[in-house]
Amino acid sequence: MRFSVPRSLSPSPVRRQQRRSQSTFGLLTDSEESDISEPDDPDSDAFCYASESEVPQPQVTPRAKTKKTAEQQHIEDTVAAIRLRTRHHDPYEEWEKQTRKDSFRVARKQQKAMQLKINDELDQARTQEARRLAALHARQMEEVQAQLNSLKLKQQTEEEKLRKGWQERDKLLWQRIDSVIQLEEDKVRARLEAERKVRELEERKRQEEEMRKRELEEKQRKEEEDKRKAVEDAQRRRREEETKEAEAEKKRIQDEKERTDRLAAEADQRKAAGLTIAVEDWQNARRILSTLKTETMRPIKSDKPRKSAWGEQRRKITPKIGQLTNDPRAIRDITDFIHDKIIMPPQRHPPMLYTGLLSSLAKNILLQAETEVTAEKKAAIPLAQVAFSLLDRLETFPDIFFAKLVERCGGWPLPCAVPPTDVDDKPWPNEAVRNKAMGYRRSVQQGDALEPIVEYMTRIAGDMRLYFHILKIPPHTRPMHPMFQLPRCWMWFARIMGDHALLESPVAAQLIYTALDVLGSHALEVWGHQWLKMLELVYRGTTVGFAEGRLIGGTSAVGTSARTRVQMEVERIMTSAR
Repeated sequence: MRFSVPRSLSPSPVRRQQRRSQSTFGLLTDSEESDISEPDDPDSDAFCYASESEVPQPQVTPRAKTKKTAEQQHIEDTVAAIRLRTRHHDPYEEWEKQTRKDSFRVARKQQKAMQLKINDELDQARTQEARRLAALHARQMEEVQAQLNSLKLKQQTEEEKLRKGWQERDKLLWQRIDSVIQLEEDKVRARLEAERKVRELEERKRQEEEMRKRELEEKQRKEEEDKRKAVEDAQRRRREEETKEAEAEKKRIQDEKERTDRLAAEADQRKAAGLTIAVEDWQNARRILSTLKTETMRPIKSDKPRKSAWGEQRRKITPKIGQLTNDPRAIRDITDFIHDKIIMPPQRHPPMLYTGLLSSLAKNILLQAETEVTAEKKAAIPLAQVAFSLLDRLETFPDIFFAKLVERCGGWPLPCAVPPTDVDDKPWPNEAVRNKAMGYRRSVQQGDALEPIVEYMTRIAGDMRLYFHILKIPPHTRPMHPMFQLPRCWMWFARIMGDHALLESPVAAQLIYTALDVLGSHALEVWGHQWLKMLELVYRGTTVGFAEGRLIGGTSAVGTSARTRVQMEVERIMTSAR
């Protein structure tokens, strides 16, 4: 153990001999050590003056020496012992210190070797565990892959079985269709051939008669030939035009008669199958509209309490339909509110008021389609979901809704041309009533005249887009009304592609594009190869034409643009089917 003491102060320049202490354990005191220090030692604390004049005079001290106390003596002894101890060299302590250092060095070396061994063992353990986990993972992956392969093989087997079944069914169906088509084509070909022969015979007779008359006229008017040549040319051209018009009218009447005869011949078969023709559907819708007007709305509006109750509930429908967004929760809430709070409240409405509210509800939905869907196509989706739910839940609403659709769109939802007589077989009172039955509206901007064709097409397309979206929604629990089932899409295309007069209208091209945009790809998934044939027929009508080269949509600029959209939509569907 070592001790350290602070360095003593430098001695005074006045050096005088002091009497040694009685007991210093053989060591000198501080003053004695200072006196015997070497003056030339650079490390000593000796003090030197520059000249003798700077040396102060020695102080006079009393001769009598003060006797040291016991405490001072003890302190001096302790200091002397410490000095002796600090200057003493102990070999044992040096050996002990060196031994401790060697022991620490050996211990550190052993500890390092042991730590390295432990780290190596941990690395080996981790490596073995990683290998075990990798082997386990590989085994599990093999098991999962084997299970997936078995499921995939099973799925492929089932798909192949279903595919073969559908192919056989399609083959049989098309064999029957082709046989019926061939039979009808043979009948039509034979009838056309007979008509052609009759027309040729009549044409020869007419030409012979005309030639005879011309020869007679030429003999009689030989002198006036130069003066009347221009008049005769004009008369001849007029006669030719009248002849063409008469032939066209005759052909149209003949085609209409053939179509009527064919439909009459097939009436029993349609009745047995539960099918109807477009004119029958139109007449049924017109009867429902007439009943609504005479037996429901007219009594309601003529009775003040009924009209007040009807107006109060009707005003609740419009804001709800206008607030509709493409949010499932909002759609459900609005549908439930209309059903539970307006149409079917806890305290039921009278039957007349109930029917009047259904008519107002259908009108509001169609008006919303005409305003919103024409601006944004996606707006038809939530509106169709609300309409579909209400059609499924409200009794008699499907008939009223379809009747209002026919009222807004004319014969296009069926599709069919509006006949020259109403359902009572009476001619239309005037052209304005017939135009209204065809779906035309008066335009305030045009001085109360009929709306332009572009505005008419856009409005009808908005209502029909809503109708096609309703057809696209699958039924929930029970089949929907026949007018709102997906097969109506196929029937709509079959009817419009078989009516050449409708196909020449630009509205037909616009509605065909709307139907393909909504149901084209979905119909391909449902009907497959059959739908491809329908698309091929539509595409041929937009490129090659039908009935002596006439194209779908006619030759107007509006029809041409709509026909181009139809062509591009068919190409898109065919591309996605590959």
